[in-house]
Amino acid sequence: MDLFKADRERITSDSARVGSALRVHDWFQKAPFLTLGQLVERTELTAPTVYAALADLERLGIIEEVTGRKRGRVYRYARYLDILSEGTEPLDR
Repeated sequence: MDLFKADRERITSDSARVGSALRVHDWFQKAPFLTLGQLVERTELTAPTVYAALADLERLGIIEEVTGRKRGRVYRYARYLDILSEGTEPLDR
């Protein structure tokens, strides 16, 4: 919850598109891997609006694009995934 709160504060203070960036951020809290198409469908925002929000979130270091492609990009909420995977590292034997 602390991560979500801190990221929301960063979005509110540093994003050029606060409303759409917060809506996109809300969806990343529910599903830490998403595509542009999924976000357009779920947020009911236009593709250009979602793309601009993704660019803001990426610039703020909140999400990152993981495919390296021009089409069909997948974005992830990296720090959230790091928290979710804490304690799941294999034990050295």
